[in-house]
Amino acid sequence: MQQVSPLQEYFPTEWAGLTTKNHLGAIYQTQPQETSKLVSLLYKANRGINFSIFLNKFNTLTLPTDDDFRWRLQGSSKKNIPLVACYVNGSAISATSRVGINGARFTLTFPEQYFSDTNLIVGEQNSVYPIRIVDIPTPNGLNWDYECELFTGDPDLYIPYAELVAGKRFSKEWSIVEKTLSIKGGTPSYTSPFSMKNTFSMIRMQDTRPGNMIARPVAFAWKAVDSDGKETIMKTWQDYADWEFEQQFQDMADKLTNFASTNKADDGTFKQKGSSGFIIEQGAGLEEQIESGNMLFYNDFDLDIEWLTEAIMDLTDDSHGGYGDSREVIMRTGKWGAYNFHKSLKNYTQLYTPLRNMDMLYKTGKGWGLHENFIEYIGPDGTKLGVMVDPTFDDRERNKILHPSGKGVAQSYVYQILNVGRVGGEDNIKLVLEKGMEDFMGYIPGLRDPFQIQSKTRTMASPEDGYTIHRATTRGVMVKDPTRCATIKPSVLA
Repeated sequence: MQQVSPLQEYFPTEWAGLTTKNHLGAIYQTQPQETSKLVSLLYKANRGINFSIFLNKFNTLTLPTDDDFRWRLQGSSKKNIPLVACYVNGSAISATSRVGINGARFTLTFPEQYFSDTNLIVGEQNSVYPIRIVDIPTPNGLNWDYECELFTGDPDLYIPYAELVAGKRFSKEWSIVEKTLSIKGGTPSYTSPFSMKNTFSMIRMQDTRPGNMIARPVAFAWKAVDSDGKETIMKTWQDYADWEFEQQFQDMADKLTNFASTNKADDGTFKQKGSSGFIIEQGAGLEEQIESGNMLFYNDFDLDIEWLTEAIMDLTDDSHGGYGDSREVIMRTGKWGAYNFHKSLKNYTQLYTPLRNMDMLYKTGKGWGLHENFIEYIGPDGTKLGVMVDPTFDDRERNKILHPSGKGVAQSYVYQILNVGRVGGEDNIKLVLEKGMEDFMGYIPGLRDPFQIQSKTRTMASPEDGYTIHRATTRGVMVKDPTRCATIKPSVLA
């Protein structure tokens, strides 16, 4: 740690593991003649918002066992299909072809058996060149051939070559039939569901403390401030040790939820083993799941607000959200990313309308406080956008790559677009917990511990004059539809 003031007398000492009264003497905690009774926690871990706690606002999924958990996704049956090729009389068309002129039939090849005979389909020009499928599709290797005709009353109309090149997309309109003695109509199209699977992860911490450290007073007092601004003064080493232990455990749990990457091998097995001889399983966290869906990059020094808006709108359109699903997006970023976003909005104020929600405020003895540090907007397509400034994005401990501007770490300029709206009636992102194993603590009592009444006869599980605390949690995270999320990074992180 660097010197923070010329008045500083000594530097803090860091250590891990067992703490005895000798440690307190080494860090000047047993000296009785100090003028200040309050030590500010300099360089306190930059925990900020615990994103796992934020996710608790949504419906947490609790399962009876720690077996892998699966969920199913089903694509929309309403979609467009890319063209593979177009043939006339068995030959591929050329730039001079006049496809469909004077009622001439032609063949369109698609990768799926999505359309049916009697369907009227249109390409990218929609109603300009309507096409009727006149016969049932036939297989052609992995593709399907459709016999078609241009559905028009103009015998001179034909479909230009540029509208029939590979990759052009076509969609279904309706099934048009004769009004007299029609025989059949178009058939519906279906899409099969597919499954997603993730793995629970279990993390654990422990700390052993001597019996003579129980309620031991120290010369300093520690001040802990929670997210609501409430102060707690801790005057014993036990107070501080308990607080620090819990903070670090929650920090680990939050990192697991966000940053875990699965260690499952391609053959579906786990190779690493713990000290017990059993395998260690780690599931995919939020970051790994959403980055598999959409990853975008932007110039380090130029955030194009229109480009960002279009990216958000693309994630919330009907092909992702579906009819009736809510459009709620959290844009999670660091303080510098939020600054760039708000600065970019100055020239595009017509794109977003700020929302001012008084429910986020709470009354304090000195005025008003704010429960969350994100601002809500209504986007141009009606999407509700919440900008969450997450201090973990600015944490220099974990984020080691600096931004080329010299202002903060590169992670601070990352935008996680988290579509937390409803998918099929369920929250798109949710914590997954094992029932009874969500978050628990145990301890091993020795000769002395702070959890039993101090009597002559005590329960002991160890002959040591002390006690060991254990904390653990088993959890996972589900991103039901990762295509509704995206990660937008500065190019320095490419």
